[in-house]
Amino acid sequence: MAPSNAGKKQTQLRILQLLRAEGTLTRQDIAQKLSLSMPTTLQNTNELLECGLLEECGVMESTGGRRAKKLALNENAGLGLGIDIELHHIELVITNLCGKVMVRDAFPLTFRDESEWYQQFQQRIVDFLCVHEIDEENIIGAGLCFPGIVDDASGMIVRSHIFHLEHVSLDRFKKCIPFPMIAANDANCACYAELTAARPTYLYLSLNESVGGALMLDGKLHYGDSWQAGEVGHMLLIPDGKQCYCGKHGCADPYLSPKALLKEGQSLGEFFALIEAGNAEANVVWDAYLEHLAILLTNLRMLCNVDIMIGGAVGTKIKPYMQTLNAKAAKYDLFARDVDYIYPCKRKTHAFAVGAAMLAMERYGSRLLEDEMLTKLRNKS
Repeated sequence: MAPSNAGKKQTQLRILQLLRAEGTLTRQDIAQKLSLSMPTTLQNTNELLECGLLEECGVMESTGGRRAKKLALNENAGLGLGIDIELHHIELVITNLCGKVMVRDAFPLTFRDESEWYQQFQQRIVDFLCVHEIDEENIIGAGLCFPGIVDDASGMIVRSHIFHLEHVSLDRFKKCIPFPMIAANDANCACYAELTAARPTYLYLSLNESVGGALMLDGKLHYGDSWQAGEVGHMLLIPDGKQCYCGKHGCADPYLSPKALLKEGQSLGEFFALIEAGNAEANVVWDAYLEHLAILLTNLRMLCNVDIMIGGAVGTKIKPYMQTLNAKAAKYDLFARDVDYIYPCKRKTHAFAVGAAMLAMERYGSRLLEDEMLTKLRNKS
């Protein structure tokens, strides 16, 4: 029996998703990884090549017979819009199918849950697309990144302490965005932006204005029962310690957000300049910070037993200090022969917005196979 059109599109979508994750593969690789027959693989890859969603990119080394051709996703066949909403500004990015930033802008816009803010927000998006001459028909979907607990399944922002929101519908944002939209917590977005085929499982620790985290398991974000998985900033670090913005005392957040390092009016760049200059006072503060960070990291390792990636504003600065951090972690992890599971993030800029765009392309990737987009791609090629 011939496969249905829906079944064929699902197979082709799986091929596209596989190549987005893996980079380049032969047809034999695709058949093996997706458990497809070679005739099915040949038919579908040929159709995807014909419409311009795939492209040939060289051949494998000879093993005595005909050399197998390598296939790759045409990364410019579609675009994603990523939107990062912060307290005092928004960031907009357009990425290609593989997460490469094509254009990016940031605009000052202090968040207020008022109609005027949403009107300005919508206009910023319109202006951004117009200024950069983005063909809206090429955009597969939009990802909205938000600091708070986001239940995308029910379309709700469950809670955002930073924005003082609770049980707010995502519809007010969707009305401003002329594309299919997915919304996610900022740490989940940044975590997704780090995903590679080589490391499909890890925990992402976001050391940003607020401390958060996300858990990636076999290439899929784990959201938990109530979309709160990864809220590591509110794990107890110091009993009866500093007060957290959530109301508890001793959470990790007040000890590990960048604010824990800074004097009033000081920037993170200025703080690390003092560290590099050997400033004694700054080094005492930094040493205490790393000690607290080592405790949290080893606790997370005991819980999840996966690699841990450090991101956020501090994560982009931490690479030169990994040896010191690992030595501190070794004091608290007596189960590991070597502390070799902590890594600095790779994406140093725009991680939230890029991750949001990539999540949108995962959710709405099937739109690439709609007749209108396929016709447009054929006409281009």
